[in-house]
Amino acid sequence: MKITFQDLYTVEQPAEWMKQSIQGFNLDSRKVSTGQIFIALTSFSQPEKTAQFAQAALDCGAMAVVSEMDLGVSPSIVIEDVRHLMGQWQKQYLQTTQPVQAARILAVTGTNGKTTISRLIAELLMLQGKKCAVMGTTGNGILPNLEASSHTTLDALHMQNALHTYALEGAEFAAIEASSHGLEQGRLNGCAIEIAAYSNLSRDHLDYHKTLEAYAEAKSRLFKFASLKVAIINIDDEHANVMFDAARQNPAQPKILTYSTRQAADYQVTDIQYSLSGAQFKLRTADGEFEVSSPLLGHFNIENIVASLIAAEQAGFDLAALIATAPKLKGAPGRMQVIRDDARLFVVDYAHTPDALIQVLQTLKRHVSQQLWAVFGCGGDRDRGKRPLMTQAALNHADVALITSDNPRTENPEQIFADMKAGVGFTGKTVHEIHDRREAIKFAVNQAQAGDIVVIAGKGHENYQEIEGVRHWFDDVVEVQSAIDAQHHNTDSAYPAQ
Repeated sequence: MKITFQDLYTVEQPAEWMKQSIQGFNLDSRKVSTGQIFIALTSFSQPEKTAQFAQAALDCGAMAVVSEMDLGVSPSIVIEDVRHLMGQWQKQYLQTTQPVQAARILAVTGTNGKTTISRLIAELLMLQGKKCAVMGTTGNGILPNLEASSHTTLDALHMQNALHTYALEGAEFAAIEASSHGLEQGRLNGCAIEIAAYSNLSRDHLDYHKTLEAYAEAKSRLFKFASLKVAIINIDDEHANVMFDAARQNPAQPKILTYSTRQAADYQVTDIQYSLSGAQFKLRTADGEFEVSSPLLGHFNIENIVASLIAAEQAGFDLAALIATAPKLKGAPGRMQVIRDDARLFVVDYAHTPDALIQVLQTLKRHVSQQLWAVFGCGGDRDRGKRPLMTQAALNHADVALITSDNPRTENPEQIFADMKAGVGFTGKTVHEIHDRREAIKFAVNQAQAGDIVVIAGKGHENYQEIEGVRHWFDDVVEVQSAIDAQHHNTDSAYPAQ
């Protein structure tokens, strides 16, 4: 079938190459095949090389180049907003060459919770007998078969390729994480997002967005999609009004639903009871009150499970039937992931912002009978301002703080540790500093007593540690279990008697 660029993007006087049959689009000059159009996005790190990449693509057989500025290559065309158009182009190309019923898209945004909520949505729908793809930080694919993801939200071309593939494989739904970077850069453009959920917003990515206001505005773009039918908003969050405004001003006039654990809402949580096996609570809705049993630890996981239940219900499923399957939910790996060792509990979590760490520690404080540990670090080449805030969060909400390494990336680790301690008062606090993360985990395992809960925060699902630009294999869950096994092997008891 002949597909022309003119079919995908209308201009008044299309060039001759635009009338030819094309073979799709590509962003990687090294992978361009004959007949494709190479989209030359200006490289932020190497802008001077963009023209070289474009010429290399032409040399490899690209039909032409589309770029954001004149690169001096031919044939080419300049389209300034190409980033925000290419997703729709790729979607149209794929549907024209291989038509398929597209998966219905549910998307989640927020600083914390979007990984867990999107994963829970997918699990809930799978438990209703529906194939659901999930796309985000912990992997992409149709549950349970996920592949590692390079970004929380893929670039627009890979996003459309993946969604099309999942639809061909029978996925009726797709639960997607919508990152602020992805929304601002148009990576989700071309996605007919039907249901959007917002969890919360706290300090993160200010190295990119510069201000919290700009960060919130980027998140709010999820509620401006013309395809949107339902907006689900956590009204307990102080930035909820930004999402409300975006949804209210959307010409599509989506239904707006709220949820809360503290105030009146369309879906209101009451009577929470915590245990080491999860939580039980009541959910008040317009259709009545429901008893919910969640296997996930933590107050914020109550919020996460409620958001996922609402999203799944709005996708067309019975709320009571969804709640009945809630005890089977597992959630995302590396998100409040529990490793039990007799009377001790080790929790691996991705918390890498001050707010996320506070939430994890406050939640587990409700469960701990002895001491609560916080083992954490800060990533290199990222927002330096949050580093002392992370340390202060641990000191304020844990009994024992253990400062260690996270992903130094290309930054000097000594500078990271200095930033983490800058201006922080340690008087009267129990603090350890062990730079080697593996040794830090071993220390915590060897010192933790019966009744203690040890949180290993920051990396969660990641199975690497990036040092000087090189990723070395490292998995917090594996390291914790290894340290526990070694302790059992080296002593008669798993931990010193009290």
